[in-house]
Amino acid sequence: MKALLALLAFAAVSIQADSKERWLTKSGYGLMFHYEAFKNHTPQSYNKTINSFDVNEFIQSVESTKAGYIIFVIGQHWGRYCAPNRAYEKLLGVKNGVWTSKRDLIKEIAEGLTKRDIKLIIYMTARAPMRHYEVIKAMGDTLPSINGKPTGPKVNPMSHPRKVKGFRRSENQAPNPVFLKNWGEVCGEWSRRYGKLVSGWWFDGYKMEMKEAYKPLKKEKHNIDTWIDAVLSGNPDAELAFNAGAHPILSLCTKGKLCPRQTFTSGENHDFRERTKKGFGRPLTPKNFPAPEGVIWHLLLPVSKGWGSGTEMRFEVETLKERIDVINAEGGVVTLDTPISPEGEIPEKILKDLQQLGNELLSNK
Repeated sequence: MKALLALLAFAAVSIQADSKERWLTKSGYGLMFHYEAFKNHTPQSYNKTINSFDVNEFIQSVESTKAGYIIFVIGQHWGRYCAPNRAYEKLLGVKNGVWTSKRDLIKEIAEGLTKRDIKLIIYMTARAPMRHYEVIKAMGDTLPSINGKPTGPKVNPMSHPRKVKGFRRSENQAPNPVFLKNWGEVCGEWSRRYGKLVSGWWFDGYKMEMKEAYKPLKKEKHNIDTWIDAVLSGNPDAELAFNAGAHPILSLCTKGKLCPRQTFTSGENHDFRERTKKGFGRPLTPKNFPAPEGVIWHLLLPVSKGWGSGTEMRFEVETLKERIDVINAEGGVVTLDTPISPEGEIPEKILKDLQQLGNELLSNK
């Protein structure tokens, strides 16, 4: 009898844990914001731009769309971030306000979303910012190379083998323990500061070379697992996605997880249908392109002209509703990448369409 009661108690705890961890499946749809207003600025103009962001108006706009969560870009390959980070600043040897903003925009957004029961997922790169050789070097990441030999700062770290023979970017080589220690400190600082205000992380640039390095790095003190442990140090229940590119095989993990710690697919694509040589193939749905067991099926695509750009929707609202309904019914979720201004404004026409979409989706429930 005692054994039975213990088993039932364990089952109840497991169900509660699953309920907490799998909020994403109940979210319907979300919005992503490639906030890169600071990519081509001086430290002064960059901080001024981030200070112009109207958090209250932004939160109200998001709430009006009935989105269950957002993915917000804390920083991309330009090397600047819209939040302070002492670990990053120390590694670069600079004060706050040079490569990291003085304003903690992420914290303000996270607090505003939490009050409205909207979840926040942080977009972050799995590797050091690729556009700056000196930043790559300071983070201790594997340097860009030509025929296996590290290049110097005179070679553009974003070069391509078609233009520079034998060239390989940092992200197209295995990471090393020094970088993973440093990146763990950077990500870990944000994770512990935000705690459960952040419900997930979406990591870009987790290429096949990083996947293949997972097992060999296990023997090192600092490895991919220790980096992810740091990512989860503030919220162990945070959902994790790793992205290797915009193709169903990779983004929907049809051949298995990119990382053993992955809990939802990155989903990066450009349409609701599979792209083929002849045009379009099957609809992208959980049934047509199943995710690995235990991994939430997630599709991410730009709602307008491109990633973070455009002023009008490229889909009819009814089309979006129909596709999201199908995907939700099969246990998946959809994120619509949405343009945003430096001040935090969503283009008016897009916002109105998203509001209509949210209301129509809500009417089904």
